[in-house]
Amino acid sequence: MKLQKSAVDLTDLAIGIVVLGIIVTIGATVLVNVRDTNYELSATCNETSGVYTGCPGYEVANDAATGLAEYGNWFNIIVIVGVAAVVLSLIFLAFGGRSGANY
Repeated sequence: MKLQKSAVDLTDLAIGIVVLGIIVTIGATVLVNVRDTNYELSATCNETSGVYTGCPGYEVANDAATGLAEYGNWFNIIVIVGVAAVVLSLIFLAFGGRSGANY
């Protein structure tokens, strides 16, 4: 007796979403801490109206934190596309073999 393969395995999608969420959260926290530490340790940083100049360590970490924040804005769309792919695969599996044509 041959076991049938499951239609769609949601485990990979769920694990991927959780791992991405954890990476973005931890990465953003680490980058913000590094950014603040670089500003506090550097004597050459100048603050004028909330803009930090002459502090390359701060600027690099701030750009990286901004990039992760932008990725976080796209996270909802990534989840929606993943769920849509699962729904489409279910539809194709359900109606894929009903054409009647022999290829």
